[in-house]
Amino acid sequence: MEEDVFTADKQLLPELSQFFYLPSHILSCIYRRSNGFFDFEECLDDSGHTQSYNTWFRLQVKFAPEHLGSNYVWHDMTFVSRWNPDRCSVLCIGVPNSFQHLLNSTLLSMWSRIPPSEPYSLHVPLIEAIVSMQDSSVWSVRDIVRSIEKDRSRPGRGLDDFISLHEAARYAIHSFESLGVSVDTVEAMQRQILDISRRSGQSTELARASHQIQMHIESQIRMLRNLERRSQSNKDRLQNEIFLAYNMIAQRDSRVMTRLGEAAKVDSGDMRTIAVVTMAFLPPTFLSAIFSMSFFDYTPSQGTEPSRWSVSGKFWIYWAFAIPLTCLTMGTWVWREKRKTR
Repeated sequence: MEEDVFTADKQLLPELSQFFYLPSHILSCIYRRSNGFFDFEECLDDSGHTQSYNTWFRLQVKFAPEHLGSNYVWHDMTFVSRWNPDRCSVLCIGVPNSFQHLLNSTLLSMWSRIPPSEPYSLHVPLIEAIVSMQDSSVWSVRDIVRSIEKDRSRPGRGLDDFISLHEAARYAIHSFESLGVSVDTVEAMQRQILDISRRSGQSTELARASHQIQMHIESQIRMLRNLERRSQSNKDRLQNEIFLAYNMIAQRDSRVMTRLGEAAKVDSGDMRTIAVVTMAFLPPTFLSAIFSMSFFDYTPSQGTEPSRWSVSGKFWIYWAFAIPLTCLTMGTWVWREKRKTR
């Protein structure tokens, strides 16, 4: 069933709910919105042998897009099974077409090695198909991480690049979360398989069949754990790229600020030179304003008298005041600079 009626809060057909003994609590919002769960119900006869066995479990797989900015895909898959010594049935809800193809190929390759007499016989190919989907999910995130790592040599990153980095990190977090829940779910199944094996007095043939199921489940758990570690690696690599991008920008800004500081230092030296020259001319200018009277007199020629310049005999007063004041001003500035340096 490709339509995810479970997540969409729709009701299954009454015949399906009755056939698979779907309990009411599984249909509550808590279970519908969960990222995974596992539950079971075992019915025993008067002799203590398993008469029927029902399971309900849910898993999620997220596929990242090939290019950042595209739409990602969530697959919320719910599985319900009903087993009795004569027959085993499984209802798959919300599974995509790719899962159906994976399950068909898995059944063709594995079913000859799976004993059909165990309650969890059909769970082995189901989990194997889920492992394949999780593998594709992890590698879809890994491809994005690798493309980001190859692109790190770009001279600068903009706002869109940082949004893409954080978007990729979100994919990696979701992939890691769904893998962790998958591991917990399959481990819960494994514990129930061991419990059934310990409680039931099985013949040699049934014990061998139970052992085969256990070995298959154990192998699948190891594979899921390996994928979980790769997913963790994807998260760490993305965080490393984000830190590197921030550090590169900080270093670039630091170099820009250093150049601006050096330019400001040069401008400050030029301005200081202008200020010194201004201070040197300020006292004479001030005195010129005070002594605005003319110290020079020009007499044009008259008849046989040639033109001439005459200087006031008091012209020495200007220099007597201008030179000391200029020296005093310059000396005060030099003294203040030395004091700042100390």
